[in-house]
Amino acid sequence: MAKSAKEQAEIIVLRKELDWLLKEEVNPVLQDIKETLQECYECLPFHGTAEKTVRREDSSPQKIILNSPNNATSALNLKSIVTLRGDSIEGAELQFKHKQGKEHNIFKTKLKDGTLWQLPQIRDAGSHLCNAIEIASRNDANYEFKSVKEISLILDELMESLLKCRQSLSLPKRKSINELLESQNLLVFTPPLPGDVAVSFYIYTSKLVLALYCLHTNGQNKSEKIEITQRIQVEAMVKWLNDAIIFFTLSLQQCQQLKDKLMAVSEILENP
Repeated sequence: MAKSAKEQAEIIVLRKELDWLLKEEVNPVLQDIKETLQECYECLPFHGTAEKTVRREDSSPQKIILNSPNNATSALNLKSIVTLRGDSIEGAELQFKHKQGKEHNIFKTKLKDGTLWQLPQIRDAGSHLCNAIEIASRNDANYEFKSVKEISLILDELMESLLKCRQSLSLPKRKSINELLESQNLLVFTPPLPGDVAVSFYIYTSKLVLALYCLHTNGQNKSEKIEITQRIQVEAMVKWLNDAIIFFTLSLQQCQQLKDKLMAVSEILENP
């Protein structure tokens, strides 16, 4: 069926709009995303492949007081002050109530001097961030994209890396009881933690979290089964983590908006 003059005119307008998007909008948006990611690169305290242009306060030790979420109270009354430097905890003091016999006594411990509790989530996020910057930098500012498919492939790859960046911080890997107990990090406290207690530091979105697990053993010898009877946590927001999450989210939104705009025009042209 022949198209009317009006329909043909609309198609011509859409083709011009698509050409304009490919030539005039794609590169500026990619450049904007690249600059946003570079800001994130500067704020995340990890050692990447490129030099950081600004020495930030994040490389200096930060004293952080961890508190219960929403000021909730717990029978164990867990308290902690940590010293965070970059992607490692270089000092931590813990205090909680621990049952010994029929009584609950205050137990205090701290990280041994010179020991570090590494936070691999930050390094993982940094690694994916470097990959995202590389993807956004593949073509120079004068490169002309030939098709929607070409830019869509780049945007899909970029969004995949950005999702991994954000998920590295927002989806911490859950540890099994055995992983908790076998962690070498439990050996860095002095005095040693009680045998029925395990702890874990990790990142959850913009927060540094300390989780404490109370353990109970059922059975004897080889048939022993260890169960978690209670879990409590204290936490604190870390500014540069919050900044990183915002940068990742903003970049993802920019990618998705550009892709949606290109696909909307392209689909109309393919199915007029």
